This record gives sequence, C-alpha cells and structure tokens, in this order.
Amino acid sequence: MARQCAFCGSTANLSKEHVWPKWAAEHLSGNDDTFTVYRQFEGDGFERQDPQRWDHKPFDLTVKAVCKPCNNGWMASLEVTAKNALFESAFAGRGRLLHGVGQRTLAAWALKTAMMVEQTNAEAMRGIPRAEYAHLYERGEPSAQVRVWVASYVGSQAVALGLPFGKDVDMDAGPDPKRGERDVWGSTVLFGPVVFQVIGTGVPGLLDMLELGTPNTYRLWPYQRSFTWLPSPGMDERAVFGLHSEYLAWIDSLAARGPD
Repeated sequence: MARQCAFCGSTANLSKEHVWPKWAAEHLSGNDDTFTVYRQFEGDGFERQDPQRWDHKPFDLTVKAVCKPCNNGWMASLEVTAKNALFESAFAGRGRLLHGVGQRTLAAWALKTAMMVEQTNAEAMRGIPRAEYAHLYERGEPSAQVRVWVASYVGSQAVALGLPFGKDVDMDAGPDPKRGERDVWGSTVLFGPVVFQVIGTGVPGLLDMLELGTPNTYRLWPYQRSFTWLPSPGMDERAVFGLHSEYLAWIDSLAARGPD
C-alpha cells in the first residue's frame, strides 16, 4: 500500500516534516549545541520502555508522514500562530495571557506535535486514531474527545520531550499488539519552557472521570477560561515524568475495574 499523508490521506508529494519546529533553533542553540531529546512509548502488548535519551538537535528530527500541501500550508500556519500565541514570549522568559483563540491554537499545536512524535514510532506503536488526524486537518482543532493541559518547564536537562502512550481499558478484550489505535491515548509533550499533556479517548464518559491535581497546570482544551501562562513556578524533570506517570496510573486503574 502506498504511503499516505497522515492528515489528508494524499499519496502524492510526501515530504519530511520537522517533529520539533525549526524556527526554535534561534532560541535554543549556538552553532555546535546539542540537546537531550527523550522519547518513550507505553502501550498494551508491549513491554514498558524506559525513556530513550540521546543528544540531538531536536529541530533536525523529521518524519516523512505528511504531504507538501499540508506541510507548507495549514501546518506552517499553525507554527506561526502558536509562536505568536505563546512560544515567542515563553522563550523570552515572559508570561502570556491566553484567551480562547490562543488556547485553541496551542491545543492544536500540542496535538499536532504529539502526532508527529508518535510518527517516529512503528505503526503498531501509535495510539492516536486516524479520525483524530483527519479532524485536526479538517477543523484546525482537537475533537471533543481530546483534553489538553499546559504548564511551564524550569528544568535544565530536556529541550524536547515526547512521551506517547496508547492503552486499552477493556483488558479482557485481548488487545492485538500489532494494532496501533488504542482506547486511551495521548502524550506528554515538552518543548523549551512549555509542557503540554494531551489525552484522548473514544470511551463515552471516561474523560469526565479525569481530575488533574497538578499545581500551576491549566486546561487549554476544551476552553474553560482565560488565564496567564507564567514561566514559573514550573516543573523540573522529575515533575514532568511524574505527571506522565500520573496519567498512566489513572488509565491502569480504569482498566482494573473497567469503565463505568
């Protein structure tokens, strides 16, 4: 089968998309700098992996998963609007008041980046349904089956971090390890001074059961209220990995008793 664009399904003009935006090079690097990049997958049917860590310029990491019209069109526009909405201020160490439009932009950016991170994995190790890719492409925003939160990062070891996961709630169903889509999926995404948590599911009512108690963390999607993102107080490496583990523990607890 011919390779398709992950978003629009086109088989023509596939191009390499940067997993982490190349515009950030001016903020993050000198001529010879390299940074610690993390990647991890959590999924039923696979042994738990420790986060992979290597020295790499994150904005040199690409995946051939999208077509040129998507890459140079709506995805490029999303990078510009996300940079203006928060990242330009965040990299300068300044806070930013985020209203509904800005939060929608950042939620879309976080989901798009989570998708590009998971595209670096084999197909069986991807949890996000193709319908979510199509929805982001068609609507420019996550679906109602997605939640996105944002916080700040104050550590020194990571510049780009992607921790995708895909798990099943009904463990009695015998999930096929060759299958990529999962009941519950998401990713912890860190880029520079900003941390996102993305989680989605098609299981009715499941997201309503999720309560996030992490301090100084705000929900971006669906929109609740305006707030000011501040560069501190924020999470260090331990807190970021702890947040990721918190979500996985929550999903495992649902799997143990089954959805209500």
